[in-house]
Amino acid sequence: MTNKMRTILYISAVLILTYLTTPAFTQPGTLDNTFGIGGIVKTSQGNFGDKSNSMAIQSDGKILYGGYTQSSFTNSDFALVRCNDDGSLDTSFGIGGKVKTNIENRSEGQSIAIQANGKILLGGYSHWFINLVRYNSNGSLDTNFGTGGKVITDIEGYYSEKCKSLAIKSNGKILLGGYGQENGNDKSYFILAQYNDDGTLDSTFGIGGKVIGRAGKANSMMIQSDGKILLGGSYNFNFALVRYHANGTLDSTFGTGGEIITPVGSSSEGNALSIQSDGKIVLGGYADACFALVRYNSDGTLDNTFGIGGKVIGSPGKANTLTIQSDGKILIGGASNSTIALVRYNVNGTLDSTFGVGGKVITVVDSSSEGNSLRMQSDGKIVLAGYSYNGTKTDMTLLCYDADAVGIEETDSKKLVSRIYPNPFNSSVTVQFNTPLHNAAIIIYSVSGQIAEQITNFSGHEIQLSRKNLKSGIYFLCLKEAYKIIAVEKLVISDN
Repeated sequence: MTNKMRTILYISAVLILTYLTTPAFTQPGTLDNTFGIGGIVKTSQGNFGDKSNSMAIQSDGKILYGGYTQSSFTNSDFALVRCNDDGSLDTSFGIGGKVKTNIENRSEGQSIAIQANGKILLGGYSHWFINLVRYNSNGSLDTNFGTGGKVITDIEGYYSEKCKSLAIKSNGKILLGGYGQENGNDKSYFILAQYNDDGTLDSTFGIGGKVIGRAGKANSMMIQSDGKILLGGSYNFNFALVRYHANGTLDSTFGTGGEIITPVGSSSEGNALSIQSDGKIVLGGYADACFALVRYNSDGTLDNTFGIGGKVIGSPGKANTLTIQSDGKILIGGASNSTIALVRYNVNGTLDSTFGVGGKVITVVDSSSEGNSLRMQSDGKIVLAGYSYNGTKTDMTLLCYDADAVGIEETDSKKLVSRIYPNPFNSSVTVQFNTPLHNAAIIIYSVSGQIAEQITNFSGHEIQLSRKNLKSGIYFLCLKEAYKIIAVEKLVISDN
């Protein structure tokens, strides 16, 4: 075994169950100590401040998060960072894992998407116009896109246009959603812009590739499986939701003429959209300075099986991001009293008491912090991107939380692990596999859910673990390959 395969000492326990299928390691919502420093990663490119607004996880498990970096109060550039699944910077990307792109004087990246060919899109805006940049997989600008990899779009008749969300259609077209202020009356209106793969506006969409919608501010966008487009946000301190056909025309079968205005409390704003596997639509944000969720049926009517009349108003805070787990539970992230806040709800809108403390997790990072983008790793862990302020400057901040080991219930350890011996053991134990593993990892948990040891990047039909300084007792061995949990075994250390 190589030096990387640091060994540990364990014994297989002979208890009521020899093999586990759904163990609970750490309490869901606990920071993952294998990620960064205590579950937190902070990065910076500018000497003034950096913020992360969006995140995407590549098929190889690497994490992309983007936003902007400031060199002064009046100047900011697009910023993009890539890290490995353990939070360490990916040095094969950009310069030491980081990329900074100057577009206009005050440009801010807001939304990331990864194309099927691995190229990376970052959409956002400057003080006046919509900005869009495409990068090659190594972080270099894709000079075949727009002008030197950059596209600047003006919506005629409007100013201060803001791209808040980016999506790639099944046909490869690139769609941006957001809002802009009309020159004549200064009111904000929903905006869509669609681009061809080379960065030119798609003339088959709307008028010259652009759509001006209803009054309000669109903060989030999703594309349904049938190609219809959802834009969520706010109007006149209410939640607002609009649905368009794939060509940019309003879908009259949705709500009233394609539009829905939903009062939530006395003052509210929708910030984050997600679509459930059954087609129901969840819009999250805040109402009366509290976390808020609204769920709609696929036709836009309120779902009365959720919360009270389709609405949930929670504890103080502001939700900026939302994702739905494979089991249907709803995660929302944002901020509460200058700390990062993460809340999980059951399918019916009640708080999930198995998550954090009563369904809520509050994470203090420096003197002030906020979460802006949520994603789930393939092993079920939760990654949240945002920023933190230490009293002097802001940093891009990435946090990773333990969840419920989603997918482990599909694993049968007996099919993979052929033998563990001796059982129990005092100084060392050998674990044999029915099939060879490649670049696998073992994480050892105590019964309290703490990580006792981990071994990465091992391959072969077996591995020997030595005790080292571990105390006698019961442990869990979690085996991972290709970022997925593939087996779990119960282990015990004995002094006899």
